[in-house]
Amino acid sequence: AVYCSEWVDYLPTYISSLKRALVREVLGENQPQESPETTLKGLKLVLNSGNGSGGFFKTVLEDLGADVSQSLNLEPDGSFPGGIPNPESSSMVEATIRACEAANADLGILLDTDADRCGLVAPRKISENGVYSNYEAINRNRLIALMGVIFARQSPGCSIVTCSVTSEGLSKFLQNDLGLTHVRHVKGYANVIHRAKMISESGQGNAEVAIETSGHCALKENDYMDDGTYTAVKIISLLAREKANHPSLSILSLFDGMKEMAEVVEIRFTPLDGTLESTGRLFDYAALEIEAGCSTVPGWSLDRDNLEGVRVAVGNNGAFFMLRKSLHDPVLSLQIEADSKDEARSTMVIPILSMLESEPQILAALDVTSLKQYANN
Repeated sequence: AVYCSEWVDYLPTYISSLKRALVREVLGENQPQESPETTLKGLKLVLNSGNGSGGFFKTVLEDLGADVSQSLNLEPDGSFPGGIPNPESSSMVEATIRACEAANADLGILLDTDADRCGLVAPRKISENGVYSNYEAINRNRLIALMGVIFARQSPGCSIVTCSVTSEGLSKFLQNDLGLTHVRHVKGYANVIHRAKMISESGQGNAEVAIETSGHCALKENDYMDDGTYTAVKIISLLAREKANHPSLSILSLFDGMKEMAEVVEIRFTPLDGTLESTGRLFDYAALEIEAGCSTVPGWSLDRDNLEGVRVAVGNNGAFFMLRKSLHDPVLSLQIEADSKDEARSTMVIPILSMLESEPQILAALDVTSLKQYANN
């Protein structure tokens, strides 16, 4: 047991540590820092903490000179009037984009309920007179790619550990374009962090980043603490440095070399009895059918290095699908990335559906309605 003799407000200490990190990242370790309050001067930032716990981050940015006057949803409110904050949510992204457009902001920062997940929005176009437009989300594979850019400069050749559902395009970008080692591990941020620690502590490599497509990110330099605000610190610092040297450069262009697929979708389906036991049994049946299909379905190639579920590359353009069990719920998840919905339907979903429907023990116990809807629409 831990005995606490008095109540301690740790937030001021935490805020100070984030400020020090920003100053260090922007100005450099050995640069004079007489006026840290101007570190972010000239940056317009929009913080959307979604009425969760991350509203304090506005103080960090404001105290270092950033204009954060048009931030939104800063007050903690457990009823979450705008919906539960999620950096992957289209509604949260769209609300942040609208606020950034109104503010002509350099960057929007999105935090989840407890601020351990981060996402961003940034302008694609920057005019000569400083007008920003065409804001786009930086989350999922894009967020990982941008962290890769940062650490390729900071720690060349290091390892980035990710969850299992990252794209083929991301892996090629990290390894071929940035010269990093990409370790794809099982889903679950605790799993990803544990794997990164093991790689570093065992001497197998230098795992600087442990990150999921959900926005959970833990950095070695921050003691592998899962912290969305520290992720934001790294990206805001990158933006400040880039803007000082290349005022008209969009940070979106820093990962232009990563191939992105037009159709990215997750299809979820459940056992009819709603039990975890049936979920596991049905997954095993389905996985065996899919693995066998890799010998007969044109273009299918089983990813034998994959550590979770069953993952299949389709063709050679970066398309893939992955079937896995949910970590906590009686759900099978089919993650799909393809150049188009037609490609996903014809080369992935229809063959998978045909396999499942051909097996009586699967069809009698699994609700495949969601697959049929995708295949027929």
